[in-house]
Amino acid sequence: MKDIRHLLHVAAAFVVVIIGFLIARHLVVPKSFGRIGHYRADAVDEIKALPLRYAGEQACAPCHRAQAKAKASSRHKGIRCESCHGALQAHAEAPSSLKPAKPKEGEMRAFCARCHEKNLSRPAKFPQVDPREHNPGVACSQCHPPHQPK
Repeated sequence: MKDIRHLLHVAAAFVVVIIGFLIARHLVVPKSFGRIGHYRADAVDEIKALPLRYAGEQACAPCHRAQAKAKASSRHKGIRCESCHGALQAHAEAPSSLKPAKPKEGEMRAFCARCHEKNLSRPAKFPQVDPREHNPGVACSQCHPPHQPK
């Protein structure tokens, strides 16, 4: 019995650690975790309760007909307004309360490069440029109107 005593001490320590882990897990893991998948189910209701920030494409066209018409026949037709102008739910609800953001002339090259900077992972037919070589110092919008780029 004396020879296995040290093994009993290790086994007891192991049991205490496991019990401690189970108690800590019970206290830390939210009650709704795992109810509808491997995440916290209450998060769905919490996200639904957040105020809307994005109005969606359908909110822009009624007031901005000219821009919507130009964009609808352009290469940017698949890009949503809020991708460039930011979240506009507040503007859609009260147009005078918030002016949609417009990329600044000085920041235009970096702004356009988010999508159009040369990148091997993009399709070969996707318009790509090296912003350091392609018309340096000139804002993209001077040659390429954003709502009807060519």
